[in-house]
Amino acid sequence: MPQCNKLSPEQSFEEVLEKVQPMITSIFLKLHIYKDYDYYRHLASIAVWEAWCKVDPLKGKFSAYIYTTVKGELMKELTKEVTFEELHAPMDDETINYVRGFEIKPKSPMLLETLLAELKEEERAILLLYYVEGYTYEEIAQVLHLSVSAIKKRRTRIMTKLRELRSSIVK
Repeated sequence: MPQCNKLSPEQSFEEVLEKVQPMITSIFLKLHIYKDYDYYRHLASIAVWEAWCKVDPLKGKFSAYIYTTVKGELMKELTKEVTFEELHAPMDDETINYVRGFEIKPKSPMLLETLLAELKEEERAILLLYYVEGYTYEEIAQVLHLSVSAIKKRRTRIMTKLRELRSSIVK
């Protein structure tokens, strides 16, 4: 990256951005960015702009500041993406396997209705909000005026209760 050594805050932004393209590509490789390439390239350009605007030449090399700024912004975005995917997964494996169990051996068309009738109103509300409406744990907690951990524990208990009820009814 010999071009990066020639960087200075006095250069125009366009010139700086052009010279740091190999650096940005190197960061992409290190962070294993392999999809949404244009989006992340755009984020990197914004990070270069922020570094160019905020640079203090007395605090170190300009190229090092750009590198840490770009890498930091990309890592933040990757973290947000992972967090979003975890929070908004439509169904977890446990639920998918449970639903598959209904599809494989339905003993009665009324089985689901029978199971749901055995649940308390709040338990049905949690299932409806989570699986049908697609609410997150945080949103359900807000609607029902409970903590997020309480909602998670109750959903787990409801699933266990449904499995037990199903096995007693199906036998």
